[in-house]
Amino acid sequence: MSYAAAFVDLDGTVWRGRSAVPGASAGLRTLRDAAVPIVFLTNNTGVRRDAVTSRLDAIGVAYEDEPVVTAAWATAAYLAEHRPDASVHVMGRDTVEAEIEDAGLDVSAEGPADVVVVGYDDRVSFARLTAALRAFGPGTVFVATNRDRTTPSEDGPIPGANAFVSAVSGMVEQDPVVLGKPETRMAELAAARHDVPVHDCLMIGDNLETDILMGERAGMDTALVCSGVSTRDDVAASDVEPTYVIDDLGEIASLL
Repeated sequence: MSYAAAFVDLDGTVWRGRSAVPGASAGLRTLRDAAVPIVFLTNNTGVRRDAVTSRLDAIGVAYEDEPVVTAAWATAAYLAEHRPDASVHVMGRDTVEAEIEDAGLDVSAEGPADVVVVGYDDRVSFARLTAALRAFGPGTVFVATNRDRTTPSEDGPIPGANAFVSAVSGMVEQDPVVLGKPETRMAELAAARHDVPVHDCLMIGDNLETDILMGERAGMDTALVCSGVSTRDDVAASDVEPTYVIDDLGEIASLL
């Protein structure tokens, strides 16, 4: 099968914590040798796009200047397009604040804001939750970078962004606008990087609820790698149906 581009997830697909996932280097090399353009897509808001190079290098995975689309950048791009003059309160990683500031928006630390953005927050505290609550006023828009339930790590799963998004949602009784996977905005941004139709691309990832569901919603073929969050047993029990299921990225040659 020939694809206009491959969208490749990072956590659980290429790396797990500070280690490369077995087969990742070989799989990326296979895609490059087959002249399939790569875009890295990640809901991980702790890594900036310009830091992906050094992180891949640190785990021994080659990087050839492929585009990177993160949930933090997708959030910043959305706000720059739809709310360019908004004041924004962020409960999340510093990288999210930096992406939003780079997009030209004002990030406010205290008081009511036009937009409250919530994502993965490993510094969460009663004070930070209180600040997020008090940032809501009449008409405040609630935005979530993503709603991953868990994130893979070297030591096992850890809480994902949804733990923090749900905490804020429960306080304000408001559902957020979600920018990360499984919403299709990241797929659209990725396809635009190579000026190709979304439905001609292949989505590769380890999570049925985010990677594969996004690809399904966008009309793409999808490949689930069983090296991270989801397993073959999960596939059997799920309504989300990947086009392909492989053990890891190293088996991608069988799909091309």
